[in-house]
This record gives sequence, structure tokens and C-alpha cells, in this order.
Amino acid sequence: MKTLFTNKSIRLISAVRLTILFAVVAMFCACEDDPFSYQERNRQILMLDMIKKDTSLTLAVEALTIAKMAGTLNTYGPFTFFAPNNAAFRRFFKNQGKTSLKDFTEEQLRTVMTYHIIPTRLVAAQFIQGPQSTPTGRGDYITLDISKGYKSSATANGKATIYETDIEFSNGFVHKMDGVLDPPTLTIGEFMKQNADQYSVFIKGLERIGMMDTLVNLNDAANARIRLTLFAETNDVLQKAGVTSFDNMPINELRAYMRYHMIRGTNFSSSYTFFTQGIPAINVQDRWDNTILTLDGQQWIYFNLAGAKLINQNIGFAASDIIMRNGIIHNVDKQMVFGPNARWTQIYHIFSANPAFAYGIPGFSNGASPAVDVSSGNFRTYNDGPSPALSRGTIKMLFAAPDNVGDSIISVVRNVKAGRYKFEVNYKSGGRGDFQLMYGEDNIGIPVNYGIKPDNWPNDFQQKIPIGSYTFKTSGDKRMKFLCTRVGGWNVDCMIMTPEY
Repeated sequence: MKTLFTNKSIRLISAVRLTILFAVVAMFCACEDDPFSYQERNRQILMLDMIKKDTSLTLAVEALTIAKMAGTLNTYGPFTFFAPNNAAFRRFFKNQGKTSLKDFTEEQLRTVMTYHIIPTRLVAAQFIQGPQSTPTGRGDYITLDISKGYKSSATANGKATIYETDIEFSNGFVHKMDGVLDPPTLTIGEFMKQNADQYSVFIKGLERIGMMDTLVNLNDAANARIRLTLFAETNDVLQKAGVTSFDNMPINELRAYMRYHMIRGTNFSSSYTFFTQGIPAINVQDRWDNTILTLDGQQWIYFNLAGAKLINQNIGFAASDIIMRNGIIHNVDKQMVFGPNARWTQIYHIFSANPAFAYGIPGFSNGASPAVDVSSGNFRTYNDGPSPALSRGTIKMLFAAPDNVGDSIISVVRNVKAGRYKFEVNYKSGGRGDFQLMYGEDNIGIPVNYGIKPDNWPNDFQQKIPIGSYTFKTSGDKRMKFLCTRVGGWNVDCMIMTPEY
């Protein structure tokens, strides 16, 4: 086999490489004040250069300069700067008992300004409810409230309105706002200990089950930032309920009680409830309520924005959205006790949007997921509709074609709360089979034929077909099985699970 290069050609290539390298180094050294400018023929427009020209942001620029951070915004980033305007800084001075930026130390301003900068390019369209997906330069999160649907006027940390978004520069974005954000300086546990006159009973209960350290710490054993929300009860609230100590509560009950007051993650209270648009034809209800599982994964807190009391129908906030370095505290105005009267919410389960698995379906191994968005096959999802009779647009269906009695389809229903539900299914009629809905070894109702269309129904979509009722003893994701009892297709849209109190 002949070599592709001679020694002479190799020496020539090496000489060319050295020439290019020297040229790049010379270009780099000639631009010491702008070390990356050789990458482009024209200097890019960087963030600091332009915000210096914005007369509404002069105090923000001055704060960055005193904190020795101004040059950072003229590097290549990327950055997102939530920039307080001058009026915001003047209110900040007043609230802090100061008169100007000169009353703050360099370190104080660095802490404040670092909290306003996220090391990524974040446009308003990417804002999410609650803590943003990327932490600020100091590892803490800015929390946004977009619950009203207006990302261009989101509320940051419950106090600052973002009134101008997506001011773009080559190294990132600026979003202008009318408030200065206070960086959280304490963890939940540190805050409670500093205010022990308010929380001493609750603190002792947490200490007794060994959970206070979790709330004091910033990171967990794997060095990941702890993110929890605590619904805290002050001494006054507990005293009104006749509780002055948790010393005599059995330890298992106390552990369940304290874990009931915590949920994973950190969100503002405005994110706990949201509007669900009803679909009368299939019994989906208009509602403003929501249920969130607490730390033990079995108990939940019921929220209803339309109710007189937001929490569990009888509890409100004494103080809410107190932002800490490892989460959020809400002070409740009444003792929270999980009990048999806890409400839970309707579940609108769309089959095609949730995990599903085939057993005995021709052409698919047991446990296989459906083919996605295809027009043929024995186990698949596909777009169908629209359905004017149901006042709905295009509907995505889940289809299965078993060839034997005993074949089945599993559909995973997310976040089911313990309790009793009535089951209804919306399907497309035709030459279909009979299927028995099951949970584990328990039957729910009797086998249903998924092919009947009433004579007075204007299209192939049946609605409100009753299956039966069932009581779940535990909370969590549930694997619901549809077992074939007479061979034929199964062509379904959604399942509605309505609480039966």
C-alpha cells in the first residue's frame, strides 16, 4: 500500500501550519484590549457598551462598576441581566436606610448585582412559572410569576415588574424592571432559627424527627442544592389549635405531620392553582383547583383559587412567598392537618400523551410503547378529527388491535390521589372489541364494547361512556389495564376520573 504523503509534502504542510499559527498569535497579541476581536471583522455590540447609553439604567451601571463587575458584561457571556432602573434603586436605598450607592460596600453590591445576572441567554418566551431553569451567578434562583400569561410583564420575586424584555446584544439579553431584588441570604432553617420566638414549637418538632438539618443546609449529601417549600405554623397558630409542644406525639405520626407541610421544589403561591377549561361533552369540568403531593408522596394539599380560603378549603396565608436560599416559606394562618375529608381533583387523562404499553398485540413485544403519529399498525397514536359534536379540534387517538382474548394495553395515569373516582372514557366507534378496565387484579365495572354509536350521535365519537368506580388506597402513578374480553380494536381518546366524595 502506497503512502499518501512524501516526506517533502509533510514538511510543507508543517510549515504552512506554523505560518497560520504565528499569524493567529500575532493577531491575538495585537488586540490585547479586545482579546477575542480577531474572531470577527467588526467588533460586536456588547451589553455594557449599550446600557451605559440608557439614561434609565445609570445607577445599575454605577452599581456594577463599584462592585467591579462592569467588565463582565463586556465579555462574550452569555448573560441575561435583569436590570433594575433608576427609580428601583432609589426605592431600594430608602428601604435599606441608605441615600446612595456610596453607602454600600463593594461586597454588598457584588452580592446584589450577581443575583440579577443569569449565565445564559434567556428570552421572555422561555420564562417559566416559578424558579427559572438556570440559577444566577451566586447559585440562587430568580422566581417569576407568569400565571396571568403575560411573559413580557412578569413579576420577579413577587416585587419587581419586568416592563421591557428581550433587549438583545451579542453576548446576551437585558430585561428592564422596576425593582431591585433582594438576594436570599438565609436557608429556611437559618431563617426559622433567627426567628425562634415565632417558630420554636415547629422547630422542636422538626428537630425531634431529624429534619431540621435538611432545612438548615444549603446542599444535600450529593452536594445538590436543596429545593423545598415549607408551609410553616407559627407558635400563635399552633397555640390557637391547642398545640404547645410536639413532644408527646408518636414519632411516626410526627414524621408524617411534618412531611405533610413540605413539597418538593420552589414555586410562588400563584402557581399552585390554575384554570382548567371545561369540555362539557366529555365531562371535563371548569375548575380553578389543584392538588400537590407532599414530601411523603401519599398526602396532598388541595388548592382552590376560586375558594374563600386557598388551602384545603379552610386555610389561608398569613405570609407567603418568603424566598430562602434553599426554598420558600409560607406561613399559614391555621393548623394544617391531613384527614379523611381532604379533597382531590378531577383527572383528565389523554391516552396518547401518557405512557402506554402493549401485551399480546401482534407485531409488538410485551411492554412495547406505541408507534407515534402513524397511519397504520396494530399499536399506535394518530391524529383524527376534528370533532364538531364535541366542540374540539384535532384529536390524537391511541389505537390497539389485539388478536386474542387476554391481550391487554397498560396506560399510566399520573399523580392519582388516594380516594374514590368515577371512570368515563371517550372513544371512536366502529367495529371494536370489548375490554375490561382493571387496576391490579381488581375489575372496575364490567367489560365495555368500544364500538357502539348511538343512533342520534352525529359522528363516530362516543362520549361519557361510564365504566365504573374505584377507590385507590394509595397515591401515585397508576398502571391501568384494559384487558380484551372480545377480540376487536380499541380506539380511545381520553379517560375522565372524577372524584366521588
